[in-house]
Amino acid sequence: MKARGRSTRARGQGLVEFALVFPVIVLLLVAVFDIGRAVYAYNSVTNAARQGARVAAVNQLYPADSVTVCNESMPVEDTAVGTTPTWSARACAASAAVSLGVQPSQVALGYAPPAGVTLDCPAGPAPSAATPFHVGCIVSVTVTYRWSAITPIIGGLMGPITMSSTAQMPVERVFP
Repeated sequence: MKARGRSTRARGQGLVEFALVFPVIVLLLVAVFDIGRAVYAYNSVTNAARQGARVAAVNQLYPADSVTVCNESMPVEDTAVGTTPTWSARACAASAAVSLGVQPSQVALGYAPPAGVTLDCPAGPAPSAATPFHVGCIVSVTVTYRWSAITPIIGGLMGPITMSSTAQMPVERVFP
């Protein structure tokens, strides 16, 4: 009978150990899930900035408020109607991160001369005949996204994180 009592206590000890370790294991699994989401969000924000910079390098309609689409099945400009742009750098950046819900208002555009070079690169809203763009000006696109953990436990520990990525490319041609 003594042997039977020891086996019952051993089973009880295993249950207590499991009860102590189980919350830690669940917390680690949830943390891995949320860290995976954060890595995915950062990669999406980085790719969105790169996509926006690529479009802005060939289409300098800044800030492109008149064009709010990014239809990649169409050319950058519609030559059938003149030189009307069909893509927007902000819209293309936002569509590259559509799974995150990034809006065009979260995309910032800027133009500046390369370091050590004297070029007239307009920093203002829209280029004009007085301040045109020049090939070689550097376009800078910054996409900002506020990430928060989906699980309350990790969200309470970490809080929301602001992710931001900037991509720069030289202007390849002057539009229009």
